[in-house]
Amino acid sequence: MKKHIIAAAGLAIALGLAGCSSSGSDTANGSAAEVEATPTETKATPTENIDKTWTFDYQGATGTFKLGDEDDETVKALEQTRASVDGKQYTFVPVSIDNTNGQTSLNMYGLTVITNDGQQLDTVSLIDVFSEWRDAAGDDTDKYNAIVDAENKYDGFDLQPGAKGTAIVTFAEPVTSAWRISVMPAGGFDQVEATAS
Repeated sequence: MKKHIIAAAGLAIALGLAGCSSSGSDTANGSAAEVEATPTETKATPTENIDKTWTFDYQGATGTFKLGDEDDETVKALEQTRASVDGKQYTFVPVSIDNTNGQTSLNMYGLTVITNDGQQLDTVSLIDVFSEWRDAAGDDTDKYNAIVDAENKYDGFDLQPGAKGTAIVTFAEPVTSAWRISVMPAGGFDQVEATAS
């Protein structure tokens, strides 16, 4: 009995090895099968888009912005407020949004810029900007109140479906290069890719 078990095990191993040793290039009719070449990965080549106009779509809404738009009236007003207290400089980007066909409210939570050399730049909270400028105002009540007025005017963007408006997003550093930009139009979870044209 023991000899039969050993013989059966040996036969099973031999058959298993014979099955494993067959070449993967043979097909059922004995001809050689084509071997698929390893696909080559296509790598994206960064291109400079800093001077272009960016657009995005999100749940029926559309948005448009341009980086470094210092001629915008809101940007000029914010810079004037900053200069009044000699506060820290920031880069402001006005984002025009048309939510007339939108399905949800938009708050323009932020932008993420990927530069041409692969650096990632994220926006900062406008609340923090105004807080820093209020601190810079010190004991000057008029300047402090002017910053509070600017904060009340420009912070707290909440655009309901059916409305149009302009949000201000803020970078802590100058934005001098842009290859790709992702937009978070309605909070920090949903991201859409902006298109440069």
